[in-house]
Amino acid sequence: MNPPTVDKETAEKIRHHLSKEELERQMHSIHGQGDSQEVRGRNSGNSSNSQASGSGNTAETDGARQESWIFENVGGYYMPIEDVSKVSLAPQEQLLMRNLIYAFSGVPSSYITPDIPADKIAEMTAVEIAKVRFRVDDAFNGAFRSLTSNVLPLIGYYICVQSFIEETNMTPNCSRTRLALATALSDQMEDYYKLQSKLETDLNDQKLNLKELVRQVRPWLASLKVFASMACSSRDSLNSAQLLTLLDEFSKEQRVTSPDLKERVAQIMAKVTYTYMKIVQLWTQKGILYDAQHEFFVEDTERSNAMSSTLLAPEQCCHAYWSDRYNLIPDRLPSFLLDQAQKIFLAGKYLNILRQCNVTMKLLQKPLSYVPRETGHLEIIQESYQLPAGKLLEVIKEKHLGAHLRNIRAYFLLQMNGFAETLLDKCQEQLQCNVDTLIPEKLQNLLSESLQKFNDPFKGMLRCQLKACDVATQLARGQTEMEDEVPDVLRLYGYESLALRYETKWPLSLVLHSQVLEQMQVIQRVLLFLRYVHRTLTLLWQSPADGAALKKTDQSGELRQRMMLCILNLEQHITVDIAEPRWQSLLQTVDKAQNIDEVLTKFEDTVEECLNLGLLSSANTFVASLFTLGHICLNFCGFVESPPVASSSEQFDQVIREYEEEFSSFMTTILELVKQLGSPSGQEGERQSCKQLLQRLEDYTKKVEGLPN
Repeated sequence: MNPPTVDKETAEKIRHHLSKEELERQMHSIHGQGDSQEVRGRNSGNSSNSQASGSGNTAETDGARQESWIFENVGGYYMPIEDVSKVSLAPQEQLLMRNLIYAFSGVPSSYITPDIPADKIAEMTAVEIAKVRFRVDDAFNGAFRSLTSNVLPLIGYYICVQSFIEETNMTPNCSRTRLALATALSDQMEDYYKLQSKLETDLNDQKLNLKELVRQVRPWLASLKVFASMACSSRDSLNSAQLLTLLDEFSKEQRVTSPDLKERVAQIMAKVTYTYMKIVQLWTQKGILYDAQHEFFVEDTERSNAMSSTLLAPEQCCHAYWSDRYNLIPDRLPSFLLDQAQKIFLAGKYLNILRQCNVTMKLLQKPLSYVPRETGHLEIIQESYQLPAGKLLEVIKEKHLGAHLRNIRAYFLLQMNGFAETLLDKCQEQLQCNVDTLIPEKLQNLLSESLQKFNDPFKGMLRCQLKACDVATQLARGQTEMEDEVPDVLRLYGYESLALRYETKWPLSLVLHSQVLEQMQVIQRVLLFLRYVHRTLTLLWQSPADGAALKKTDQSGELRQRMMLCILNLEQHITVDIAEPRWQSLLQTVDKAQNIDEVLTKFEDTVEECLNLGLLSSANTFVASLFTLGHICLNFCGFVESPPVASSSEQFDQVIREYEEEFSSFMTTILELVKQLGSPSGQEGERQSCKQLLQRLEDYTKKVEGLPN
C-alpha cells in the first residue's frame, strides 16, 4: 500500500524535530559525568547527519522520534511514488540520485530496498544489518543499476556505524573507551556528512550526474567498511582493555592501501587509546593512579580514604607492604602493552617508594600515546621506568648494599674466617642441649662475643634464632615460622635448631627482604650442622685430660678419617662449587647495575641457584640424608668418647665395624640418590651440580683408600 503524500509544510516541521539543542539536552541527562568535549563531538556528528538527511525525515503521530532504518520502525516514504518505467532516462537518473543520497544517509528509500522485508530490519543486530544486501528497483535503466551496484553496500555500512554511535551515546555507564570510539567514528563521519550535503546541493543545482555521484562516494566504501567492522566488533560486553586489544588487532590485520584510510584509522586509534594511555602516563611519570572506572591493570589495594603511604611509620614501610600494596590485573591489560606491563607496574610503584624515602627528583614529563606499528610509546615507557628504578638503586647503594651482601655471604655461608669456629666453640655446651632448655638471649650474647674480634660495622644486625623444626621439615612446609604448629615436646638439639637472622632496615630491606633471607637461612642451617659434625670429629681424641681413657684403634681412626673427609666434601660442594662463584657474579652485577631490578633479580636468582644446585630446595630427601649421615657420625663420636666400661677390645671393635657398615651403606644410598637427581631428565644445572658432587665423593673414596692402616 502506498503511503499518503507528505505536504511540504509538515516535512519542514519534522525535519527539525530533533534539533542540536534537544539532542544535547538528552545527552547531558544520560552522560552527566562524561567529558563535555566528547559530547560536543558526538553531537556535531549527529547534527550533520540531521542536515544531510533532514529533507527526507518524517515522524510518528506524536512527532517525538526520527524515522530511519537504524531505529525500531520503518514507515512512510519521503517522496512521491512515480512509475519509473514511464519516466525518461534523465528524470530516472535524477530520481535515482536523490534516492541514493538519502539511502547513503540511512533514510529509507522508495526505490532502493534491502533483500529482506523492510520491517525486519528493526529486529536485526548491527552485525546482521551490515550483511544486508540492497538493490535498486528493476524499473530503472539497467545501466544505472549496474553503475550503482558496487556502492550499494555503503548503505549497510553506514547504518551499522551510525547505530553504534547512537546506541553508545544513549547507553548509561558506558566505558570511556567505547565512548571514545563512538566519538572518534563520529568525528571521522564529519567528512562523509559534508559529502552528502554537497551531493544534495549539486543535485539541486543540476551539477551532478550518476557517474559523478558514484565516483565521489566510492572512496568511502572502504572507509565505512572498516568503520562498520570496528563498530560491530565493539558491541559485546568488553572492558576497556579488551576493547583496545580487539581494535588494535583489527587495525593491524586490515590490509589498508589508501593513505587517507590509514590516516583515518590511525586517528581513531589515537583517540580511542588516549584515555587509557593518559592513565599509563600519570602512573609511570607521576606515580598517580587516576582510575575512577577501574579500567587500568594496576590496582591500589589501599583504601582511598586510608592514610597516605608517605605518612607510614618506618616499621610499616617494608618489603611486604610494597609487595601487597599494588596488584596487577591481567584482564585490564591491553595486548599492545603486554611486554611493557612489568615496567609500567614498577615505574609507578618505585616513584611511590621514593616518596616514602623522602627522595626528591625531577620527574619525566612526556606525552604518551599509542600508534599501531610504531615504537614511540616503548621508548617513553622505558625512560619512565628507568628513571625511578635507577634512582632507587642509588638510594639503596648509599645504604652500603655491597657491604651487607658480603656480610650475608660471610655469615650465612660461613665464609668469615674463624667465625663459625668461634661461634661453635663458645656455644658448644648450649648446642648439645635440647632446644627446650635453651635461652635465646644467652645465645645472642654468645653470638655477640663471637663477633667482637671482627671489624665489621654492621655485625650488630646479625641475630640468633631457635627454630622449632629441622631443615627438611622447614623446606617441606615451605615456611620458616611455624609457631602455630610447634609440638609440645621438641626433640631437636641446639646444633639442629640454631639459625641466624640478618635484620635490615628500610629501604635496604627492599632488596634484603625476609623471604630471600629465609632461603639463605636454610643454607646456613645445613652448613652450620655440617661444620658442627666436622668439628666434633676433629676434636675426637684431642683432649689431653681424657685422651688416655679414650679407646682408639686403627679401625676407629680410619672410620673417623673417612667421616671427616666426607662431611668436608659435602660442605665444600655447597660453598666452593656452588655458592662462591655465583656470589662473586652477584657482587659484580651490583657494581655495574643500572637499576634496582637488575640487583633484585640477580640476588634472588643467586640464592635460588644456591638452593637448587646445592640440592637443598626441592630435593628434601637429600637434605634429610645429610642430617641422617651427620647423626651417624655424631653417634660414632659419642660411642668412642663413652664406651661401655666393661666392654672388651673385641666388643669395641665389633661396634666400630657396625658403625662402619652403617656409614658405608648410607653413603651408598646418598650416591644413588645423587645419581638419580642428576639423571638426563633433570635440568642442565642440576645435572652438572650432581656430577661435581659425585666427582668429589669419588675423589674422597680414593683418598681414603690411600690412607695408611
